[in-house]
Amino acid sequence: MASRSHVDVNERRLRPIYDSLDNGNNKKAIQEAEKVLKKQKDFQCAKVLKALALLRLNRHEESSVILQEVHAQHPTEDSTLQAMSICYREVHKLDLIADLYQNAFSGKPDNEDILSALFMAHVRLGDYKKQQQTAMQLHKLKPHKNPYYFWAVMSIVMQAHTSPDKKLSEKMYLPLAERMTEKYIKDDNIEAEAEVMLYLIILELLGKWQEAVNLLEGPLGGKFVSEFNLKDIKLAELYSKLENWSKANIIYKRLLQYSPDHWQYWLDYLKSALALIESNDQIENQNGKDENEETADDSVEKILELIEELSTKGCSPDHYNRGPFLARIKLISLLEKKDPEKSQDVGSTLQLLIEHFERFGDRSCCFGDFTLFLDQLTDSQKLQFFNSIKESIPLNGKPKEHAQDVKLLQRHLIVLQVERYLGYLDPLPIPDKLTLIHDLIDRYRQGLQLSQDLLITDLQHSDNYLLLAVHLLVDLWRETNKDEYIWQAQVQLEQCIKKSPSNFQAKLILIRLYCTMGVFGPCPSLYDSIEIKHIMNDSLGHIVFNHVARLGHFVAACAMYGTMLRFFTVNHKETTEYLISSYKYGSFSKIYEFVKFRERLQNSLQFASATAERLLLDLIFETNSHSVTEQMIIYMEISPEDDKTNFDELRDNRDYKVMLNWDNPSKFNVEELQDKSFEEEKCWLRVRNYLLRILAAAVLIGQEAGTDGKMNGVTEIEKEPMTQTLQELSAKLENHIDDCVMYKEQYQVPYVLQAPFRTRLCYYLINDHHRVLIEMVDAVLYTHKLQQNNLELNDVEEDRIKSAIPKLVAALVNTVEISDNGSTNLSSSVIENLVLCAETFSFTIILAGVCNRFLKPLKIAQTKKLKKKKSPLTELLPTFENFNELLKCLEKGVACLHLACKQINPGYLELDMSKLNLSQPLTDHADDAIYESEMWKKVEKSYEQAAQEISELLHNKLQYLHTLRL
Repeated sequence: MASRSHVDVNERRLRPIYDSLDNGNNKKAIQEAEKVLKKQKDFQCAKVLKALALLRLNRHEESSVILQEVHAQHPTEDSTLQAMSICYREVHKLDLIADLYQNAFSGKPDNEDILSALFMAHVRLGDYKKQQQTAMQLHKLKPHKNPYYFWAVMSIVMQAHTSPDKKLSEKMYLPLAERMTEKYIKDDNIEAEAEVMLYLIILELLGKWQEAVNLLEGPLGGKFVSEFNLKDIKLAELYSKLENWSKANIIYKRLLQYSPDHWQYWLDYLKSALALIESNDQIENQNGKDENEETADDSVEKILELIEELSTKGCSPDHYNRGPFLARIKLISLLEKKDPEKSQDVGSTLQLLIEHFERFGDRSCCFGDFTLFLDQLTDSQKLQFFNSIKESIPLNGKPKEHAQDVKLLQRHLIVLQVERYLGYLDPLPIPDKLTLIHDLIDRYRQGLQLSQDLLITDLQHSDNYLLLAVHLLVDLWRETNKDEYIWQAQVQLEQCIKKSPSNFQAKLILIRLYCTMGVFGPCPSLYDSIEIKHIMNDSLGHIVFNHVARLGHFVAACAMYGTMLRFFTVNHKETTEYLISSYKYGSFSKIYEFVKFRERLQNSLQFASATAERLLLDLIFETNSHSVTEQMIIYMEISPEDDKTNFDELRDNRDYKVMLNWDNPSKFNVEELQDKSFEEEKCWLRVRNYLLRILAAAVLIGQEAGTDGKMNGVTEIEKEPMTQTLQELSAKLENHIDDCVMYKEQYQVPYVLQAPFRTRLCYYLINDHHRVLIEMVDAVLYTHKLQQNNLELNDVEEDRIKSAIPKLVAALVNTVEISDNGSTNLSSSVIENLVLCAETFSFTIILAGVCNRFLKPLKIAQTKKLKKKKSPLTELLPTFENFNELLKCLEKGVACLHLACKQINPGYLELDMSKLNLSQPLTDHADDAIYESEMWKKVEKSYEQAAQEISELLHNKLQYLHTLRL
């Protein structure tokens, strides 16, 4: 009773601290904690809560001192342990949580809660071996609690998943997990569905399909009750792997009765049925029937019976299920490959497609259905099909007649989409295409009258007319290379998103077109309006991420990279919490899914690219002196020796299927283009990583020169000399650039609206930006040798500083082609080249700062010796003057780039872009002129913003250069 009273007193004293922390009043929490500590100076929980409040006030050092003190005392009280865990999670020191609970377990070896918390600490770290050991300790402590035993089994499965040696997984880990689970099954200790599911997962990983079937069909199979039809779905998959087509067929029939429109079920059903037909496996007795006397469909007639039965199942009169109808067409295409005679008995693909249009042509999904089968028709059949569906629409022969209801409008849209897919619009001459574009825009505007009752969140019924017109305008731009067609397309899309604010397709195209024309200003608001959430940051972030820095919007780039990196960081934390919950509630199948999901995001191309670009951007934009650069490099914790990016594990999670595409894959295969883009992105990422590591290595060498090889109190003795690392990195960059030569002409690749945009690698290679960096690295190494040898070095490489680098810098400045006509400078390529040059100058100036770290003390020392006449030299080494000449050359180059920025700034040039006649109004509609004027204002503002931010960057670089004079 006295002990309980003591606990109540402690809880009562801690309550005000907890309340203050919950309310975000951290100062008050510190005050309350200090009050308690005056009464109980050794009250561990109060100390930790004070440390937590200090941590949230960014007083990290004070907080760390308290936590270290309490940690060393090996606390065992639950409230103290929980508070310390929160502190360690907030400072990302998860390994200390495990150590904390390990110490607590040593103090209380029979405490189930502490041991359970230790297991979860290992889950956070992903240490599956220690998870297994801790789970077995829990099982020994509480042998009647099944979950602990199966935590150990799941930990072994995860060791198999992460093991680099797959043979070890198959021969040791998975068989061990199987034996452990079988032991519980034999002892009849299985209690929950999750435990059976784990055993099923193990059997599937081992490829033991028959044993998995026996499990599902046995008494334990009855435990699968949480998901509808889960047992049947698993059995069907297993029978298909075993090629037991009769049983697989029966189950898929059963599943189709519940979901007649489930297309994957139809594909698997047809596969099993045709396998039975092909093998003439007319099984009627034991193998062909199940306990419910169901028989397998082993003939075409039986398949057609099922299709007919399910075509109207669950539908109202005059309505049909699409799945069975499409299954009939699929059956014909499959039979044509195996038995053409039987396919003729089923029907004609051409006639069935025409019938499909009659039944489902008023649904937007109809076009997607057609793309499954249109390529199987001959050219004459395609034309016959198109003419048939076109003639069924009364609108095509009379351009001025518009759809009077939504269904007719949708049918007409399907006809137009099929026409584009079949390539019938490609040969049209430009005047005919323009006529069609005008007609589509007119139909779009007329169709808006049918959408007056829609909510603002609904898409307008006629939006796709406008999107088709935009696709045609992009085609015209690709054919003629006239930018006016892109500007006209943007005007129409601006109107579309005003009328239909939720049309993300229009916004995606508009963002792409703006970026194509070098205009990034309007893109962030468009991107935000799409309401990109969670995983979409990874799959769709590329639509703005790849362009923001390329087009000179550095402030927006910092914000976007920060948002994206926060998503990946938060995702890692959240996934860990999901894993902990999965263990707590026994959802073992979800553990496997969460780990795969986390790995997919950790290895994302977008994550790796955002990390590199953000670090480089900070070095470019946030530094105006070499001391700031040195501090930033230390803060970034870049390891020049190791590339943290595992290029073999990188995943391309970008989604290019989200954007509407009515082109035939034979014209532009987006998947192939994405594969090529992925390889190009990896090459560009390697370049960026090499740049980061080179800059970090060079700056660290400069810092070591001033600290006698000591960095942060640690003497670098066993490590490879950083100069050698820098030399190797320079050679690797040069070799990698040689390997990337294939991407030099990438800017000439035909433009595809729905495909990935090229990287900046092509312009980087064309203008030899890497040569400047490699020469500057040589200069750093040379000046380092001078410093190491105290000027006693033959001046063989001095000409590199004197002539090679200034010539390369001058050549780089000349790549920014600025004409006297201000309007021609407002282009994507000019801005892109300007940004690349500004970046390269920034990196060059950082390396010049490293040279300054070596040369400045040498010059001071030599000047003193000359004054005292103690030096054998009669004058200063020319290296010092050559270095100053290099700085002058860099200053001149920065000044030239600064002037170029003015030439792309419409505000400085006093240009009114709306009056430059860069495009003509596409129609005579009054709204066109209004939206065009608004668009040009956005374009002007974007160019001005880019010019100002690049100018600001260059101004910082001039300040940087002024600090480097010897």
